[in-house]
Amino acid sequence: MDTSSEKEKAIALLQKYKAGLCTPEETARVRQWYDSFEDLSDNLNAKDVQLAADKAAHQTLNKLFGENNTHQPGGKKASLVYTLLRVAACLIVVCTLYLMVGKFKKAQPNLITYSKYSTRKGERREIQLSDGSVITLNAASTIQIASDFGVKKRAVLLQGEAFFQVSKDKTRPFIIKTGKIQTRVVGTSFNINAYADENSVSVAVATGKVQVEKEDAKGKTLIGRDLTHNYLLVYDLKKDNYRQTLADADLLSAWKINKLVFNQTSITQIVRILERSYNVHVVLIGKPRKPGLYTVTFDNYSLDKLLPLLADLSGITYKLKKQQLIMNIQNCR
Repeated sequence: MDTSSEKEKAIALLQKYKAGLCTPEETARVRQWYDSFEDLSDNLNAKDVQLAADKAAHQTLNKLFGENNTHQPGGKKASLVYTLLRVAACLIVVCTLYLMVGKFKKAQPNLITYSKYSTRKGERREIQLSDGSVITLNAASTIQIASDFGVKKRAVLLQGEAFFQVSKDKTRPFIIKTGKIQTRVVGTSFNINAYADENSVSVAVATGKVQVEKEDAKGKTLIGRDLTHNYLLVYDLKKDNYRQTLADADLLSAWKINKLVFNQTSITQIVRILERSYNVHVVLIGKPRKPGLYTVTFDNYSLDKLLPLLADLSGITYKLKKQQLIMNIQNCR
């Protein structure tokens, strides 16, 4: 084996790991090596040190006195030298070992991991965070909490919809990332809708102040400064623009109490919400001849009770069988 070549490869791999450029396989190799080395330092006992020290002292005496004189050192001077060398070698072995472990620990990047909480269709969930904040997840949603949550900031990732009640802390901002949109607060309550199958991300403020930013390759752009009670910001993902308007934040987050509120909503968007809320698979037939927008509220209705009312309002026809809803939307008005 070419030890020089192996050494160069090992150094190159560690440099690559420190820069955060390793593949998953390379990262696993480095961590496995580190774990075994750390185990060695943790389990090191006096016998191990003594053996290593004797070997180092023996090699040094070979150079000083010749191989024949090292097995049975003659005279007090040689014996004293041998003893001193053993002590020095022992210190070198221990110090070198711990210095290497310490340097490697410092070289490791701080990897941020996330704890994931999800809801299925037809399910809602309340999550209590370590800072006292409360997140209520709507159906078919996921929230991810960063492992460094609460250290310098409070960062989470959201897919879907959630209502946030954030504990006030001016020193550690609370940041919600939803794709390219980032919502930043210090202590407030608000609703965020960011489902992957929708064309927009919306932020509705119930209390306090909220700041909304757009982040892309060019950097961050502030698109909503100090939004307050009943302000709604809607960012259009396709058109890459946004609008701010006044809205009833309580109605927009009324899903928390099993109330579905539709305000100038298309039939296709209503269908997506019904799928998520009632855990039903919807099969659409046809296209609306005259697309309409509908305003209606369903207060804690079962699907069986809701559908006839929706049919009277919109002109749809439907057939519900177990968890499948076949809906004809050709005659929507």
